[in-house]
Amino acid sequence: MKVKVLAVLACVVALAFGADAAVAAHVERTLATHAREADGLPSEPETYVGGFPFAQVALTGKVPRVSFQALDVRVDGVGIANSRTDIYDIVVDAGRAAKADFAGTQAKRVEHTLSLDGVAFGQLLGMTDLDIANPYDISPAGGTASEAQLTGTVPGTDEKTSAVVTLRLDGTTFRMEPAQLIDVPADLVPAVTDTYTLELDTRDMPIGAQADLVEVAGGSIRFSAQQHEVEVTDELLSPIAAPANG
Repeated sequence: MKVKVLAVLACVVALAFGADAAVAAHVERTLATHAREADGLPSEPETYVGGFPFAQVALTGKVPRVSFQALDVRVDGVGIANSRTDIYDIVVDAGRAAKADFAGTQAKRVEHTLSLDGVAFGQLLGMTDLDIANPYDISPAGGTASEAQLTGTVPGTDEKTSAVVTLRLDGTTFRMEPAQLIDVPADLVPAVTDTYTLELDTRDMPIGAQADLVEVAGGSIRFSAQQHEVEVTDELLSPIAAPANG
């Protein structure tokens, strides 16, 4: 008898979790379709709705996280890049959450991230074979300052060179400067130094605000911007943000 009761309970729990997972998957699909259509993306972005089980929103009145990520998308002013949005602690009732109706709700924090790999960042430098790496055999650091090792053929030369560069955020401005040239021939020093010196206004980047973090990860340079106590809008429910200057 006990075995039968346990079996029935197990079936009930499995059905409940299955139904919960189906609701969460529906919400993710709805959000992904909306983002693709709104931004004209070639495919639906990777979309994730946090909180397990999803039904916990009925008790907490919150969805812990909603995330969107689009890979290899064309971003104005940058070219091809990876773009991501993470929205944290969305205050919403269960009915609206189940319908993927988040516009007009409040979120504790929103983070937009733009990842530029060697192709994307190379476009900013006029290089077609740029490789980006962490210069040290340790976990990459991030914040308002970081470093990267860049390797490639700078404009006006015909051989690859390498340099360690500093990456710094100074207010609204991103600055990159060579810190160490690695085995660069003397006659190429001016060209390499000039190419690896860059200044950008991060408010022109599609991350919603001025960047507050720059880091090197996975062969890319990543810029992030956070905003706090934000009203969720349809435009925010997307992997791609508008520039602060836009």
